[in-house]
Amino acid sequence: MTKIFGRKKGRISKAEKEALEKYLPILEIQSKDAIDLKRIFGRIAPLYVEIGFGNGSFLYEKALKNPNADFIGIEVFITGAAKLIRRMTGYNNSNLPFPSNIRLILNDARTVIEKNFIDNSITGVYILFPDPWQKKKHNKRRLINPEFANLLIKRLKNNGFIVVATDHKEYAKVIKDSFIDTKIKVLENFEDIKNTKYAKKAKDKKTEIFIYRFEKNVLTKL
Repeated sequence: MTKIFGRKKGRISKAEKEALEKYLPILEIQSKDAIDLKRIFGRIAPLYVEIGFGNGSFLYEKALKNPNADFIGIEVFITGAAKLIRRMTGYNNSNLPFPSNIRLILNDARTVIEKNFIDNSITGVYILFPDPWQKKKHNKRRLINPEFANLLIKRLKNNGFIVVATDHKEYAKVIKDSFIDTKIKVLENFEDIKNTKYAKKAKDKKTEIFIYRFEKNVLTKL
């Protein structure tokens, strides 16, 4: 039986627990070293990573619309994995998870990016509404800083990208400054992000959303 507790979790329903026990062994990547993407997916294809996939809706839609690419979701909360797996099985735990181009890693993103990926291996990264840790004494807990940004850039293929969205103005500046050695674009029309859970909450509160696309190219300083 798959061990699903002893991890970071919220409330899990009986159906979600059943989905985790049945399908997490198929979808989860567990490795302390660099992962073999060809072995995991059975092919060589563009790879996209979402860090902090939440309930998995964005990751699911991306994978569904791009069958010729592979997707890895990184999340520390197993509750999110449960919700995504239920979605992938059509909320019927007797169906195999679909689409088949999704895999999950349930661990801290910093550790995963450092240990599980090699340089020049990722086509694109999505980080949507990371926790801004608003209190000054908690700022050090923020995911995105210059050190982590530099690591992500190294893991990107040339011409790869990182898309980050936040509704926290001060954190938006920190994020932008962290990726100073990339080509930066401000995205205004990115509907699939604006339809996500936290984007809708920000819209309801009439809070401005900042969406950046950071691109790596052969001139990027590493």
